[in-house]
Amino acid sequence: MDQTPIPFTFNSKRTLEIIGKRTVHIRKSTNDTKRVTCAVTVSASGRLLTPFLIFKGSTKGRIVREFPAFPDDCKYACQENAWMDFDMMVLWIDQVLGPYVSSAPPGVQPVLFMDSFRCHMMRPVVEKCQDMGIQVEHIPGGCTFLCQPVDIGVNMPLKCRIRAPWEEWMIEDGLSTGTTKPPSRSEIAHWVSTAKDQLTGELIRNAWRHGAYTFFPPTCAKNPEELAAAAAALTTMSGAAATTM
Repeated sequence: MDQTPIPFTFNSKRTLEIIGKRTVHIRKSTNDTKRVTCAVTVSASGRLLTPFLIFKGSTKGRIVREFPAFPDDCKYACQENAWMDFDMMVLWIDQVLGPYVSSAPPGVQPVLFMDSFRCHMMRPVVEKCQDMGIQVEHIPGGCTFLCQPVDIGVNMPLKCRIRAPWEEWMIEDGLSTGTTKPPSRSEIAHWVSTAKDQLTGELIRNAWRHGAYTFFPPTCAKNPEELAAAAAALTTMSGAAATTM
């Protein structure tokens, strides 16, 4: 699991205008520093767990009352700075990690990889995971870009698939002015919901293989159907090696 900020406005070096216009205004939306934090969780089998979105606001405020109208394939919460903290970690464990782990086959101990962010390493958080039978491993500081699958191969494709509907939204809003209102929280939630369905299992599995320290070799079976063939090939290779020796 890792967190990534989702901006309400995707800044660009390019702007949008009708061909032939002699004056081109800078096209942007307001609140270009507004963000929502998205906790992205993936499995080595290629599954994307339920995204967990943290909006800026009060846990008892008006925003919370909007959540029932948001897509139900994501989870939502509020924090005063839209950050992941201890309370948000507990919610993520209860709403996302817990339901997934409960479906693990008997005798399988799940392993959770997270970076060394402060709230990831809090004792109550680690112990809560361990009480659920989860082994928690923290990636050393400064090594996230080397071996954190979410950071290496999932965050950027997810953001690219959110940016596309944002650009369409900017076009549909019209070209009469240089500045437009920012998208709503509901629109952001719908874009995340749509984007997550476009992340294929192959893309997610590759995120575990790429980087300086891959979790699996490139020849590792990419899906359950290939597992038997890979095992047979390994047996053949072992037999050939034994014959050679």
